Amino acid sequence: MNKKMGILAAVCLTGMGIGLLLLSAQGKMTVIVDGQPQVVEANGWTVGQVLRDAGIEFNNQDRVLPAPGRILLNVGLIRVDHARLVQVRSSRQVGDISFTSSSRIAGNLLARAGIRFFPGDRLYWNGRQISSSDILPPAITYDLEFKPGTAIILDVDGNRRVIFSAAATLGEALWENGVTLEAADRLTPGMDSPLEPDMTAVVQRARPLTIQVGEQQVNARTAAATVGEALAQVGVALQGSDYSRPAAGEPLPDEGRIEVVRVREDVIISQTSVAFENEYVEDPETELDQRSVIEPGQYGIQAKRQRVVYENGKEVSRTTEAEWTASQPKTQKVGYGTKVVIRTLDTPGGTIEYWRAVDVYATSYSPCRSAADRCYPSTSLGLPVKRGVIGVSKQWYNLLAGQPVYVPGYGQAVIADVGGGLSGKKWIDLGFTDDEFEAWHQNVTLYFLTPVPANVPWILP
Repeated sequence: MNKKMGILAAVCLTGMGIGLLLLSAQGKMTVIVDGQPQVVEANGWTVGQVLRDAGIEFNNQDRVLPAPGRILLNVGLIRVDHARLVQVRSSRQVGDISFTSSSRIAGNLLARAGIRFFPGDRLYWNGRQISSSDILPPAITYDLEFKPGTAIILDVDGNRRVIFSAAATLGEALWENGVTLEAADRLTPGMDSPLEPDMTAVVQRARPLTIQVGEQQVNARTAAATVGEALAQVGVALQGSDYSRPAAGEPLPDEGRIEVVRVREDVIISQTSVAFENEYVEDPETELDQRSVIEPGQYGIQAKRQRVVYENGKEVSRTTEAEWTASQPKTQKVGYGTKVVIRTLDTPGGTIEYWRAVDVYATSYSPCRSAADRCYPSTSLGLPVKRGVIGVSKQWYNLLAGQPVYVPGYGQAVIADVGGGLSGKKWIDLGFTDDEFEAWHQNVTLYFLTPVPANVPWILP
C-alpha cells in the first residue's frame, strides 16, 4: 500500500512540474515567418496552437520548426517557412520542372528537381548567377535556370586535362578554371569562341625570342609556329628582298634567335671616257717635226648600269646589267709640219747649215765592238767602219741612207750603217776604228745638213 502511494505521489509531482513549466512559457515569443521575425503571445500548449492563435497559417507542405505538435517545453523560437512554387529550367530536358518547396537553399531545390550540381555548372536566379549553397531570399515564387557545364579538353603545351564550364565563351571558361594567358600566348580557337560539346582548346605558351636586326636587338615573347609569323607578331616586317635566318617559313629555332637581313638595292649609272684617235695630215704652214691641232678631238662617253646589293648596309654584290656608248669619240686631226727651214750653227769646224735637228741617244761601235759574233769592217752602205759614219735603226736607214749629219763632240758624218737600236728611243751609233774607239752613252742633238734631200721623210719613226 505504501509503495503504490509513493508512485502516485511521484506522478503528481511530475505533472505539477510540467504544469509549472508550461505556465512559465506563457507570454511573449518570437516567430520568424519566411525570414521576417515577429513577436506573438504564447498562450497555447503546442507550437501549432501558438501559430494558430497568432493567425499564422501553415500546412503540411510548409516547414515549421519545431514541429506543430511539439509542446512549448524549452521552445524559445519558432520558424515557419511557407512552401513556394519553384520552376527550374535546364538545357538537359524539355520543359520546366515545377514543384512547391519550403526550402530556400539553391542546391536543395536543384536536388528536388532531380539535378546534380557539378563544378563548372551554373545556376541563375532572376538572371543573376548564384551558388548552389546560396540561401534564396523570401519570395512568392522561385524561377531558377540551370546551365550544365561543357567538357573542354584543354591542351597546354602538350599537357592535356579536362575542364568544365557553362560560360558563354572559351576565354571566360579558362578564366573560370584559373587558366591565365599572357598577351603573347596563343589560344586555339580564340578567346571569343562559343563553347561547344567536347571541344578541344590548345594553349601554346609564349617563349623568349631574340631578333637581331642589323645592329639593333629586339627582345620579345611569342607562341608563333614559324619565323615569319613571329616576326609579324613583334612588328619586324620583311620587306622587298629582306630575308631572315632561319627562313620565314621555317619553325622557330630552339635557341630562340632570329637574324633579319635588311636588303637594299641601288642602280648606279657610271660613265667613263673613251679616248679619241689622232688623224695626221700634212701641214705646210708648220715647221718640220712640229705638230699643230687642225681640228680638236672629243672624248666619247661609255655608260654602264650596275645593280648593287647591300645587306645590312654592306655591299655584297655588283652586277653589270647593261653597257652602251652614250657618245662616240671624235677623231682629232693633227697636222705634222712639212715646212723646211734652213738654219745655221757655229761649230769648232766652222759654220754649218742644217734643215732638221733631232734629239737622240748616242752610243759608239767599231769593227770588232759591234756586239756581233765577229768583226764587221764595212757598213751597210759599203763604207769602212771609222769616224765619220754612223749607224741608225733599219727604218731610219731606209729613209735616210747617205744623209750627211753633224753630231756635237763627234763631228760631221754620214748615215751609212744599220744597228739594233734601243727600244723606245731615237738612237744613233757613232763609228770608230778599233784603235780610235771612244765609248759614247749620252743624249745629243743630231743635225741633218744641207742640201735638203728631194724626198724628205716628214715624220721620223
